[in-house]
Formats: sequence, C-alpha cells, structure tokens
Amino acid sequence: MAKTRIELILLEAALELVPREIRSHPQVVKTARRYEVEPDELILDKSLHYNAMSMLSQKWKRGRPDILHVSLLVATDTPLREKGLLRIYFQSYDGRIFRLADSVRIPKNYERFKGLMAQLLREGRVPPEGESLIWQEYDSLKDYVRERGGLILLWEKGRGASPTFILSRAIVTGYPLGVGAFPRGDFKKSTLRKAREAYRIMGGIQLKTWGVVGRLIYALERTASLI
Repeated sequence: MAKTRIELILLEAALELVPREIRSHPQVVKTARRYEVEPDELILDKSLHYNAMSMLSQKWKRGRPDILHVSLLVATDTPLREKGLLRIYFQSYDGRIFRLADSVRIPKNYERFKGLMAQLLREGRVPPEGESLIWQEYDSLKDYVRERGGLILLWEKGRGASPTFILSRAIVTGYPLGVGAFPRGDFKKSTLRKAREAYRIMGGIQLKTWGVVGRLIYALERTASLI
C-alpha cells in the first residue's frame, strides 16, 4: 500500500486558561501562588480547581488537559511520525486549531506540558520566537474543514467499524480523522455537522480518547508495514 499521510485532529479538547469568572476563587489563587504565576496564566485543571469549576457552564467537558496530554504522547511516540505519515492537530476549548510540527516531542512531565500549553494559548505559538514547534493554524474548525472538504468523526453513535476500515476511508477520501478529547458529553452540533462520515470502533467497550488514537495508529502502522 502507498505511504499515504493521514491527518489526526483531537477535537474540542478540554484545554483552556482559567476563565475570567473564577480567577479570584481561592483554589485558583492558591494554585497561582504555588506556581508563581498570575491566575490568567494557569491552565484550568479539574484536579486543582474542582470547587471553582462548579461555577462554570459545561463544567463536565472542561478542565481535563490530561486527556490531550496522554493522547498526544500516544500519537507522537510512533514510527509514523518518523516516516512523515501522520500530521497532528488539536482544537482548544475556545475553538482554535493548533498544529504540531512533524518533529515536535511532547513533554512527558504533565506539569511541563501544562506550562507549554499555557504559553501556547497566550501567544498562539511555542516558542514565542524562532522556529515554531506548535502553532495556531486556524481560527475555527470551520476554516480547517473547509480546506479539506470534510471530516471523518470517531463518535460513539457512529456506525460500527474496524480501525482498518475507518483508516481505509480516510485514505480514499483524504478526510482527516477527528477524535474527541473531552471527558464527558457529546460533540457540539456544529462539529457533528462537519462530519461527512462517522464511525465507532467495534469491540463492545467505549474507549478513552487515547485508546481510540492508539487503535487507529496501530492499524495505520500495520497498513504501512511499519510493524
């Protein structure tokens, strides 16, 4: 099989800076002092800001940057990246679309990762100067999908299919594979409307984000004869 590049986009990631309405909450202030930063420079993290988040709308979909962290580690630590067969994007909670350079290495330390993401959300790129390793490429999912003609969504209500079949559809259509990177709830209606095809991985269990990513990557590596 031809070595076809696949695009993966992690959608609606639970990644954001602490929102304005809770920056004065004692939990947020305590965390800011601990890290010696201002409250508006912190990544919202449910494990640290659980009580503060009770004031937020859609709190069940927010404050889980660890989901993106683990999923990016799974996606980037693979022969696919070495061969240039996987391009990775992710969408932050506010809707912006970021791209990873093909050679970027995600920090394995969670605290370092959050610091990197805080800088990215503030500056739109990391590092702020020099060659970008991660950068904002689109303002919205609409702009991203428009250039690609469609999206294949991994969705718990989609048609049951094997990872190999889902991958074959991505190769035939050229559409990116979209996987949700939030803890609970469903995709936004605006996201669902952009999907040309929607599938769930068969197997009888509901996989976590990184489980879906891992299954898709394994299928692609087998298809490309990398394992």
